Amino acid sequence: MIEQINMEDDFNYQAVPFHFIHCLHPACPRSENCLRHLTALHVPQDVSAILTVSPSNYPKESEQCPYFRSTEKLRYAWGITTFFDHIPYKKALEMKRRFNELYPKTTYYRILHKERSLSPAEQTAIADLFTKSGITEAPVYDYYTQEYNWEDHPVLPTNITD
Repeated sequence: MIEQINMEDDFNYQAVPFHFIHCLHPACPRSENCLRHLTALHVPQDVSAILTVSPSNYPKESEQCPYFRSTEKLRYAWGITTFFDHIPYKKALEMKRRFNELYPKTTYYRILHKERSLSPAEQTAIADLFTKSGITEAPVYDYYTQEYNWEDHPVLPTNITD
C-alpha cells in the first residue's frame, strides 16, 4: 500500500513526462529520496495507468538501484535576452555564431524566448564556450528555476566545438 502524501507540498504531477517510470517498491530504503517513488505517491485519481518498475526488477541491493533518481531539484536557466549585452560586439557575434552551432535555430529561439530551459549541464557547456572564446564574464540568463530532473541523461549539445 502506498503511503498518504501531504497535499500541501508543491509537487506538480502535470510536470511529469508521459514516459517517466514510477516506482512502487514498498520496502525500498531509498524511497524517501527517490523521484520515481515521489512521483508514484502523487498520481492523481483520474490517471488510470502509469509506467512502473516491475516488482521482479526491484534490486536486491537498493544502493545499486539503476532506477533511482534523486529528488534534489536542479537550477535551470531561462532566457538569453541580455546574453550578449556585456560582451564586445565582435566577440558577441562570434559567440552567437557558436551558440547557433550548438543548437538548431528553432531551439535557439525557444531558449531566447523562454520556451525552453537550459539544464545545469548545458549551462556548464555554455560557460565553457564563453571561456574558450576568451570571455571572462559568466553567461547571464534572464532567470532561474528549481526543478526536478526528469531526463534519464543530462541533455548536452553534441556538437560543442573548441
